[in-house]
Amino acid sequence: MNQKSWATIGVVFLAGIMIFSTFAGFVMRGGGPAETATSAAWNPSDFGVSGRLINWDFESLGDALGMYPEDLVFAFWVNLTASENLTEAAALVLPPAVGLTLRDLVDLYPSPIDRVAWGFYGDETAEFHWTKPASVGAHGLAIIYKGYQIIPLGSTDLYSVMGMPVLFGSEATVKTVLDVISGDAPTTDGFVLPYDETDDLQISVLGEKAATTNPNLVPPLGGDYLESYLGISPTDDRYMLTAKYLSPGAGSERRLNELAEIHGLQMYSEGDTVIVSGLIETQNLQETLGAFIAP
Repeated sequence: MNQKSWATIGVVFLAGIMIFSTFAGFVMRGGGPAETATSAAWNPSDFGVSGRLINWDFESLGDALGMYPEDLVFAFWVNLTASENLTEAAALVLPPAVGLTLRDLVDLYPSPIDRVAWGFYGDETAEFHWTKPASVGAHGLAIIYKGYQIIPLGSTDLYSVMGMPVLFGSEATVKTVLDVISGDAPTTDGFVLPYDETDDLQISVLGEKAATTNPNLVPPLGGDYLESYLGISPTDDRYMLTAKYLSPGAGSERRLNELAEIHGLQMYSEGDTVIVSGLIETQNLQETLGAFIAP
């Protein structure tokens, strides 16, 4: 795996879904056009799938973390309804995720994906998609696991488990996540920074753990910190960025100071945490996001 960028992660994963994309609508789409409704009124049983269904809060990255296994090292969550510019920047900069990168090319569900989460652990990835439940129509022979239906997606090696949110990934990764959701395997407890955050784009990395547990990966800033959090939200005609780094090394602090100066942001410390924050102009959004994600 190429060490130059996080964006190389998942390329093979996306290659499979591209094959599937030509007939994804036939496999998963059912019923008529989606109706507008608030998610509070949604019911996962409306997917029309028997067995257990995922039912989990999905308002932030902090919610999503509870569904991932203990060896998770990198995750992001995006509210795709908040800002098209923010969604586009995330799709171009972040590691490839079907629910984000191919959201306009692949019709996985009868309704659009409103929120997406992506997580990396070991050498695997798994996604969660928040979409209005509606009948998924015809699908292939499902695998029954812990009472859930693991539904194959066409002739690919990708599967989904219906619910709120929908779980998406390979058979192995889906089963790993279902073990956590079912309470039969521990979830991650290494993250502290994302909880209680409300940004529309949320990214968190366990820097030192990511750098040491998988030698093929180079996390943002080289992983010279215990944990990082990057959040961005639209505000008026600009974007508010908040980046936090827990116990960063001297090299990371120097790079953060340079990034703050280049992008006109403030940098300060609160205990063991270094924080960079400030407003970003729309035309600089992708460049600034990329700078903070770079190895």
